Order: sequence, then structure tokens, then C-alpha cells
Amino acid sequence: MRTSVVWEALQWPSLEHVDISPADDGWIADGAATAVVDGQPTRLQYRLSVAGDGTVRALDVVENVSGGSLELRAVGAGSWRDGAGTPIADLDGCVDVDISITPLTNTLPVRRLGLAVGESADIRVAYVDVPSLTVRPVSQRYTRVADATYRYQSGSFSADVTVDAAGIVVDYHGLWRRVGAPA
Repeated sequence: MRTSVVWEALQWPSLEHVDISPADDGWIADGAATAVVDGQPTRLQYRLSVAGDGTVRALDVVENVSGGSLELRAVGAGSWRDGAGTPIADLDGCVDVDISITPLTNTLPVRRLGLAVGESADIRVAYVDVPSLTVRPVSQRYTRVADATYRYQSGSFSADVTVDAAGIVVDYHGLWRRVGAPA
């Protein structure tokens, strides 16, 4: 079943739309965000392909203002290659991706980890900074604090994230809020 979601950022001008559709044995997310990040306008388009087990297959990102682009391909067991097929050793051990200006990528660990209330998991993600599209490994922790609420932590930052029954963010406390109901 296809889902369409819109989020607005709460601390900077931004609006994002994403369509999530079943594909093969997993799902595809096609998203677009328009934002002002650190005073700089950005317009981002991305396509995220996820396998049935919740692991990322591929991420394609285009930043339309600068013309920058990024291609990441998972090659299993937390290994990655760029669009030309070159291994990216710095990302070894990263299973998920995290795009800095979207709450969508929080859905990846929420769905994949299957945490019970009170459980936590430490993960490494390939963190994509926008608008630069630089990628680096980042450690994160997810703790399920209630049926629909997860505490996200990375470094000294912490925020509660409320999700719907499909694991899609409804409210990322202080940063994003879903606008309207999913279609």
C-alpha cells in the first residue's frame, strides 16, 4: 500500500513530501524537501530503496541548488559502494542511512530493530549532511520508551520521536511535525 506523507520543520523553514511504496520484497521512498539550512536555500530530492529485512539497498540524493549528487549502494553486511562501484571503507558497519533534513530515515531503525518497550539498540549509520552531501559514520541509540515513542540519541543530542503504526514519524519533538494525515 502506498503512503504519502508531508512534514514541516519546526526550527528552520522547510517542507518535505515523500511517497512510500511497496517494491520487490521491501519498499521505496521518493522524497523532496525544500529548506533553508544555515541561511542557505536547498532543494533536495532522494530515492531510498529498502529490502524486506529493513536494510537499505540504495540511496540516491540530488541537491538541486548546488547540483550536487550522491549515490550509495549497500553490498551486504554493512558495506557500501558509491555510484561508480568504489568501496567506501569509512562506512563499514553502517546498516542504516540518516539524511540530516528529513525525519523519514528514523523509520529505518524503528522498523528494522523491532524493539520492545524499554529496549535499546546502538547502531552506526551513514549520515548524509545537507546541503553538502558529505557522508560520515555516526553512532546513534534508539530506545523504545512507549508503544509509539522512541528516544533518539546521538552524541549529546536527544529527542523523542513519535511514530504511527507503520513506524513513520508523526512528531520528532522540537524538529519536525507531520502535516495532514497520510494518504
